[in-house]
Amino acid sequence: MNEIANFTDVEYFEKTVLAKALLFPELRKQLRLLPEYFDDNRHGAIANKLQSDLAFDKHQLISEAVKLPEVYGNYDFVSQIAFLDIPTDKGFIGDQEQVLKHYKHREIAKTMDAYTQDPSFDNSMAMRNKIDHLEQIDLEQGDKKLDTLAQVFDSLYEENATTIIKTGIDAVDNLISFEPAQVNIIAGRPSMGKTALALQMALNVADETTQVIFFSLETSEIKLTHRILSNMSGVHLEKFKQPSKSMTNEDIDKVIAAIEIYHGANIKIIDDARVSPNHIRAEANNIPEGMNGVIFIDYLTLMKSDNKHHDKRQEVEEISRELKIIAKEQNVTINALSQLSRGPESRQDKRPLMSDLRESGQVEQDADIVALCYRDDYYLRDEEENPSEGSQLEVIISKNKDGATGTALTQFFKTTQRIFTG
Repeated sequence: MNEIANFTDVEYFEKTVLAKALLFPELRKQLRLLPEYFDDNRHGAIANKLQSDLAFDKHQLISEAVKLPEVYGNYDFVSQIAFLDIPTDKGFIGDQEQVLKHYKHREIAKTMDAYTQDPSFDNSMAMRNKIDHLEQIDLEQGDKKLDTLAQVFDSLYEENATTIIKTGIDAVDNLISFEPAQVNIIAGRPSMGKTALALQMALNVADETTQVIFFSLETSEIKLTHRILSNMSGVHLEKFKQPSKSMTNEDIDKVIAAIEIYHGANIKIIDDARVSPNHIRAEANNIPEGMNGVIFIDYLTLMKSDNKHHDKRQEVEEISRELKIIAKEQNVTINALSQLSRGPESRQDKRPLMSDLRESGQVEQDADIVALCYRDDYYLRDEEENPSEGSQLEVIISKNKDGATGTALTQFFKTTQRIFTG
């Protein structure tokens, strides 16, 4: 039954790996190839069976082939593996490396072909991301415990061993902080103050060591800049609509001073309604080496997936997973704003819950921190209230993987978009 001479290189190495795992069951603990790495789906199915059932032998393989030839191949196909002449168990990892090499070549060829057919920005990024992903696949899975413990030991004697970025709002900083590789959610009902909170945080964290990128999918850059300059200057936001008529000379001087400061700030605003994870990844790649990266997305459910979806929930789930991957790969902090459902409107206590997050529980699962925004006066609508006095904005930390939960009380001055500890 030995037909080695008729096998292509790919067939030979795939069948050799499977034959060795069949003949020498002790090798199966070293079988590190995923089913999708095999060019022949039948080989992948057999590999999966070998990994999940250590007692699986060649007689059972032949039996399975008779029952499920569409999965494992027919009798003639599996016989080529079951009766392949294998004199030794040596070189098992090397054989797998050959299978993996052919897999990488196939995937790169497919990705390059897709780009040739449609040389768009999205396909360019998809090709780049695919190649980066393939380069990271490694069959050497040594025990990293010693390296990890050495890293922890060294950190005991280092100052600032972990990069911690304070939000600059004291009450919030008592509960949370930003760290690289985090994905955080800032959520609230429309006009609750979540964008103002994100902009305040962005202004507070941007410095010579931290680059802030603010993606706005709904609001233009000019309007966000008005909000930022109102915050920095203390000039009423309404006055930016008709500055020549509304602003005093003193107001104009304050705004000009704010413009000079903001011009030098490490904040970049991108207003684009078609932002996808690949756009986020591209901007994260451009953050200067050695600088912390903090990204804000306003807001999550307006993002588009890089793949087509007919179901919005599935699209949001994929975007959430991709953001998690980007944060880890690029070592940046991603803060995604999200709308809440109308759930709070139907409750007596209208403070939001994590279950009010729109579209997907995957967002809640992927997030390191979930901060929910709430204001009493949002529902009271007291017409006689003086907006210049501000209102209490509760930042409810409902989830914090590495720290405390609780409520941070802040003061929100809507007229100037400023947020301070209350």
